[in-house]
Amino acid sequence: MARPTSITNGRILDAARSVFLAHGFANASTVEIARRAGISEGSIFHRFATKEGLFEAAMDETVPPALTLLQYTGKGNLRLNLVRITVQSIAFLTELLPSLMLRWSERERADRSVCCGRPTEILRGFTNFFTQEAALGRVSGDPRIAARIFMGAVWNYSFLQTVAGDRSMSARTFARGLVDELWRGIAPERRTRKRNKRIPA
Repeated sequence: MARPTSITNGRILDAARSVFLAHGFANASTVEIARRAGISEGSIFHRFATKEGLFEAAMDETVPPALTLLQYTGKGNLRLNLVRITVQSIAFLTELLPSLMLRWSERERADRSVCCGRPTEILRGFTNFFTQEAALGRVSGDPRIAARIFMGAVWNYSFLQTVAGDRSMSARTFARGLVDELWRGIAPERRTRKRNKRIPA
């Protein structure tokens, strides 16, 4: 097989991700990764010092949509933006979950309890987004709770689709339904309700 004239790190990481997901860390062969990438095994270690380093890089390659929400903040129709963000996040999580589960299963190899910072980064991204929208008066309520509800629902859908093979609802149908339900709790007009109204005993 003729080798490509120029090998990018992305090509190596794609090959590594595929092999790690298929065989796990311990059984993954750097010879197989090199073969899939079309390079020599030595070329891998020229760019990634260890197999562990290659594993970490391969599992952390993509950037979550939640970290690029600035394009939506304060712009356009928020409900439509949330539908788009939901669909994008589902597509991302469908790719992330297998690698996240693999990293969790290999956490003892890394000798640490936290195997991946992506979930925390994603929650932080959603929290920042809802906080900024609240500051602009476009949503009400506690942004931290809204972010967790939103993220929890998206992760649940992605988990059931990826792990359990649930195809009972399309991502777009789910996204619209989620935003409709969430909007009842975060819509800005809720702030105008009387605050003194007592809940009946």
